[in-house]
Amino acid sequence: MRGVRDGEIEGREQDMMRYKYNVRELKDTDDGDIADVGTVEEMEAMSFKKLRAKLDHKKKYFVEYRNKRNNFVSVITSGKEPK
Repeated sequence: MRGVRDGEIEGREQDMMRYKYNVRELKDTDDGDIADVGTVEEMEAMSFKKLRAKLDHKKKYFVEYRNKRNNFVSVITSGKEPK
């Protein structure tokens, strides 16, 4: 079965990551509001849980993506705290 183990489908290479996430870092302001800090960084991961493991647990992030049912999801989250 050519293509299954090689990661190819019909002559083109298959992307290994399932979802693409748009991630922006958030920062607290002096008056307690949350402000958008950075530019959009596109990250890839197999699940939202695995994306959180890649993020810094001390910072807050605004994450946008489309789930498996093609619904648009936007979440404010922080990274997963290490054990």
